[in-house]
Amino acid sequence: MRAIRVRPAWLLPVLLLAIRPAAGLPVSGAPGPGAPAPAPEPPAQASAAPDAATSGARAFDTLYADLRDTGLVTQPDQAAIDRRLAALATLVPPGDVVRQLRSRALHCDWGHDDDPKAQLADADAGLAAALAARNAEAEANFHYCRAAALEILDNATAVMQEYEAGIAAARRAGDNRLVADGLSLRGGRRSLLGDQARAIPDLLAAQQLYQRGGFRSDAEALLLDIAISYRRMGDNAKALDYLQQNEAFATRLGDHGQLTTNLLQQGYLAEDDGRIDDALALYRRALEIARDHGSDYDTASIHLAMAWPAILRKDHARALRLLAAAQQGFEEIGDHANDDMLALRRGQAYAGLGRHAQALAEYALAASALERSGNRRYLALLYRARAASEGATGRKDAAIADLERYIELRESIRRAESSQQAQLLRYQFDADRRDLENRRLERERALRERQLQALLQARRWQWTAIALASVLLLLLGALVVRTLVRMRRLGEMAATDPLTGVANRRGIEQLGNEAVASARMMRQPLCALVIDVDHFKRVNDNHGHPCGDQVLARIAHACRDALRHIDLFGRHGGEEFLVLLPDTRLAYAWPVAERLRNAVAALSFEDIAPGLGVTVSIGMAQLRADDAGLRELVARADAALYRAKANGRDRIEAED
Repeated sequence: MRAIRVRPAWLLPVLLLAIRPAAGLPVSGAPGPGAPAPAPEPPAQASAAPDAATSGARAFDTLYADLRDTGLVTQPDQAAIDRRLAALATLVPPGDVVRQLRSRALHCDWGHDDDPKAQLADADAGLAAALAARNAEAEANFHYCRAAALEILDNATAVMQEYEAGIAAARRAGDNRLVADGLSLRGGRRSLLGDQARAIPDLLAAQQLYQRGGFRSDAEALLLDIAISYRRMGDNAKALDYLQQNEAFATRLGDHGQLTTNLLQQGYLAEDDGRIDDALALYRRALEIARDHGSDYDTASIHLAMAWPAILRKDHARALRLLAAAQQGFEEIGDHANDDMLALRRGQAYAGLGRHAQALAEYALAASALERSGNRRYLALLYRARAASEGATGRKDAAIADLERYIELRESIRRAESSQQAQLLRYQFDADRRDLENRRLERERALRERQLQALLQARRWQWTAIALASVLLLLLGALVVRTLVRMRRLGEMAATDPLTGVANRRGIEQLGNEAVASARMMRQPLCALVIDVDHFKRVNDNHGHPCGDQVLARIAHACRDALRHIDLFGRHGGEEFLVLLPDTRLAYAWPVAERLRNAVAALSFEDIAPGLGVTVSIGMAQLRADDAGLRELVARADAALYRAKANGRDRIEAED
């Protein structure tokens, strides 16, 4: 269970606004105790005493498995974590590069406190060592560690790139658990950015991988992440179900930080449903846990959360006392990320007391930060509350303007939630359809097996004849299969691009013509995407054609992995690829094109050309009734591609 996945910063309870790492979690780090520097690459188990080396390796593996699962989550403080990491480092057999990298990666995740720049430096050094050792597992771990540091440094684009690179490395390593770690991290980040329709499939896929691999603790810890995503999407019923499951897990594990976060989330749900008494009861439980285990940050966060129910109960004096306690707690640990929410709640409390001038002053403090952060839900609260105080002080024009902003934001939030839910249903429908198809095939296979068994049972007296006939059929079948395989191979060779392994121009156009005919017969939409590698001539000129060939092959592989099984993909010529999306309208092709563009941008070519990065431009078009065939559809997508090139490359353009 990855350290940075169990309690990432974005899960912490500050009304889902502040991003602050929990105590003892990985934040930063240069190598310290428990993180030896990379050594030259001797044999993996070079030792003068083979028995001692084997025993040390077993001891390392046992402790590493414990720490990677729950052995660090339950440590009381950073000092205890450092001791466990140092103990692990002493068990690395001399010259064992693989175990050395594992120790360093765990130290990168857990061995630093509140210094993301130092953690980033540690991750960079570890990634360089992993690349030098060609160790995809370690490469994935250090990409995830880099993402944790960059997340605190507020570099959203770079964070997603690191997750994509880490997942790709984990897949190369063939480590499904490591893939699940990356999916859960990427899903959590997408949830924080408001993309719940893509976050929830990531998180559910990660949970399935954990369950299939027997990693029950990982799967159950992920319940909290899934619950938060459903809550952010407005599906409170599902959110509560997942939260209740996760509460049982966190209680059993003894992870007090996760349990505190869980109770706060349940409190927010109770507030959303108008159950103020239930919310306060949950907050009191969370406060008791935070105080018992010395979590000053969690205590301050809970005081902040409890202020809103007090305001709803019109106990404004108590709300101000709670906010004062929260502010004091945050100031004692040097945290100012929640000043905007403190100001908003103080303004609401002052307004409840009729002190509207003070309320407006607090709203002014909150407005700049909330408008800069773009958190629409809390901006809506601000505008509505400020409008009331503006109206009470005679500023009617300002009040009307804020009410209009509030109404517009609420409608925008409602539309966004509906859109996210619809998109999620679409993703789930595609997944259910794939599962249904797999089950149908399995049933057919089982039926054929039963029929064969029944036939053998009924004709036991004919065994000799059947055996002779079977020999003859096998010989004939082998001959037929050999002939069919040879014919199929010849056909595939004729329709396959030998460099990239995808369909060549002839192959993709043949498939495209069939797709056009099918779309018209079924009266379904069909979209074409023309992808062109930006400045590909420079790659060939600067790094040579062999390097260019590898770039094309990797781009083709990345694009193919990013598409659905029903989508058609081929090399249309040179550095140009063609994608056909059956049963897809132009509006829904945008996310597919963006996924392809991001997949290529996330590719690493450091092993073949240091510093090399590649982007693509994409043109899109949808089949029209007056199109004569595939050629007209592709021509319009190609025209859109030229516009993408003309408008700066690394972008997507649709037909006019």
